[in-house]
Formats: sequence, C-alpha cells, structure tokens
Amino acid sequence: MNKKLNIVIRTLGVLAAIAAGVFAYLLKGKIETAMIATNFAVTDTEIGAAKEFAPRMAEISAKTTALLTKKRERITELEGNKKDLEADVADKKTKIEGLTANVATLEGERADLTRKRDELTGQLAEANGKKDALAAELKTAQEDLVKEKEKVAVLFTKEQLEAEVAKANKAQENMDKVKNKYAALRNEYRGTIGAQPDPFKFPEDPTVEATTEGIASSFGADTIKTRILVIDPSKGIVCFTAGENDGLKKGEKFEVLQNGVKIGAVSIAATKASSSVAEIHPVSEKEEKEGKSATAGFTRGGEVTLSPFSGKLATR
Repeated sequence: MNKKLNIVIRTLGVLAAIAAGVFAYLLKGKIETAMIATNFAVTDTEIGAAKEFAPRMAEISAKTTALLTKKRERITELEGNKKDLEADVADKKTKIEGLTANVATLEGERADLTRKRDELTGQLAEANGKKDALAAELKTAQEDLVKEKEKVAVLFTKEQLEAEVAKANKAQENMDKVKNKYAALRNEYRGTIGAQPDPFKFPEDPTVEATTEGIASSFGADTIKTRILVIDPSKGIVCFTAGENDGLKKGEKFEVLQNGVKIGAVSIAATKASSSVAEIHPVSEKEEKEGKSATAGFTRGGEVTLSPFSGKLATR
C-alpha cells in the first residue's frame, strides 16, 4: 500500500514539475512578448518607462492612466468647442438666409423703380415734344405780333392806327392762348414728375425767365377753363388752378362741366392769385336715392369748365 502511494506521489510531483516548467516557459514567452510590445514606452518622452519588466509595467499603467484622463478631458473640451461652432454656424446660416431674402426684396424694388423710371422717361419725352411744338407756335405768334407792331409804327391816320391796334390786340390774344396752352402742358408735366427736381427747368412764362412757380388757366366768354389741383371727397372741398387773376371771387357759384357734361356745382370759398378753394354742393335727395355722389365726377388733375349760375362772371 505504501509502495503504491509513493508511486502516485512521485507521479504527481513529476506532473507538477512538468506543469511548472511549461507554465514558466509560457510565462517567459508572454513576458518577452510584453517587453517587445512595450519597448516604445522606454523611448516615449511622455511615458519614459524603465527597461525592467515590473517597473515598466507599473509606469506604463500609471502614466497611460494619466494620459488617458488628460486626453478624455481634451476630448470633452473639443466637443464643447464643436457644439459652440455648430451653434455659430447655424446662427450665421440664419443670417445668410435673412440677407438672401432681403436681397430678393431689394431686387424686386429695383425692378419696380426701373419700370417707373422708364415710364417717367417716356412721359418726359412726350411732354418735351409738346413743349417744343408749343414753343414754335408761340414764337410764330410773337413774330406776328412784332410784325403787326412794326406796321402800326408807320401808320399815320387814326383809322389805320385803330385797325392795326385791333390786329395787334388779336395777335396778343393768340399769344396769350398759346401761353395758356404752354402753362397747362407745363402743369401737366410738373404733375407727372411730382416732387422730383425739374431736369429741364421749364419757365412759367416761356417769354420771360420765371422766378416763381405758377399754374395758368384759360377762360372763354363768361366761363373759366381750369384744372382740379386737389379733391377731398370726405369734406366736399375742391381746389382749382384758377383764381383771382382769372376772375373768380369768393361767394360765386358755378356749374362744373367736363366735356360739356355737368358733373357738379360749387361755391367759391377762398381765392388766391392763381388758385381757389370751393365747396362742392351736395346732390339732391332724389339723386342721393339713385346712388349718385356729389364728388363722383371730380378727379385730381381733371380739366373742367366753370360756368357761373348767373350766366356772367362777376368781374365782367
């Protein structure tokens, strides 16, 4: 029994020795592999590990832990910076989109202004053509007037003088009509350009350089042809380009005609030299029931004729 036990013990000892040898061999191989794998840590300036296995492993463990902690902190910091940059990019993108929308709006406004400029240029060219035609007509009338006056200068008899004076007065009337046409055209042109500066600086009187602005009106026998400057339907007030110089007086009442058709009636409330303000008469109850308005026919810039209720102008 003891002999068998000794054999077993010896066998176990041999097996243990073989296992220890194998383990030592394997461990040595792993240590050598680990030493080869960690050789970089010896020359690395941040780690600076020892050449021996145990201290090298300890230094690698401690220093790599510190390095990893530092790198993780740096990564966290960079992630924060990344979020800030993304927010800044989003903000700039929003601003760019806003600016793009503003540019589109400005482009639309520019196109609209260009169209209006072209329209005004066309109207200005048309007005300039009319002005030239009237200027030529005015020049002809002036020349005729000069000729008539020259003829009068060489006449001696009273009858001849009176006849020539009548001709000269007729020529003067013709010139006045031309001036009135010129003034109406100039007023239309001024209304076209509005508050813009007049690039051609047309004078009020084509025969004399004007120093003040004015609006001319023309009149026939016991009627006054004028233009509507301003109309306020809510207050029943209208302003004409005719005034005291054209024979209007405060309190006079007129029928207002347009193309020969009555569009209303007014009473002159106030006058100036070349303009007047009038109150529009209300329509009758019958006309009001029919849906007619006292101010329907009055339009800003419209040309009208004032015909006095009495049939005669007060100044005549």
